[in-house]
Amino acid sequence: MSVVRVMTLAELLPPGDHATSFAARIPQITMNTTSPSQLVLSRAQDASLRAAAENAYPAECCGLLAGTGEASLTLTQVVNAANIATDPQRQFTIDPQVHFDLLRRLRGTGERVIGHYHSHPNGITGLSRQDVAMADDPNAVWVIIALDAAQHARTPLAFVCPAGQEPMRIEIVIRP
Repeated sequence: MSVVRVMTLAELLPPGDHATSFAARIPQITMNTTSPSQLVLSRAQDASLRAAAENAYPAECCGLLAGTGEASLTLTQVVNAANIATDPQRQFTIDPQVHFDLLRRLRGTGERVIGHYHSHPNGITGLSRQDVAMADDPNAVWVIIALDAAQHARTPLAFVCPAGQEPMRIEIVIRP
């Protein structure tokens, strides 16, 4: 677990500023954030991710992941999305309408969007520099499905990108 310290307004103002006394009365805010350490999915969900990668070749497939949990995430839904990137063989962009629709469907269910997936048709198994640059949610899971030279999907890999830290691989547990 990492603790994020948010500076108070008083700390941000120059010394002696008249607002300092007011700002000093504003309480400091701290947030505890726990990055997930594992992703649990079914064999059928694993097969669905692999099939999406193979069927999209030579383009990148992409989609959203819904689930429950905090440190151990359980995948409940794999939601395929159109890759609307201008160059879908080298990058991915998830159709925002798919995201909005999923958020609506998840209201009141106890499930939430826990991350997204995409394929690397070029065989790269980890996060690309572009993936890391796009990572803006420290708790979102990035699932990568790389294709081998015969265009068969390899076992998916999962990562999180905690704020200000190097990306971390998390364990994928495949259940029946």
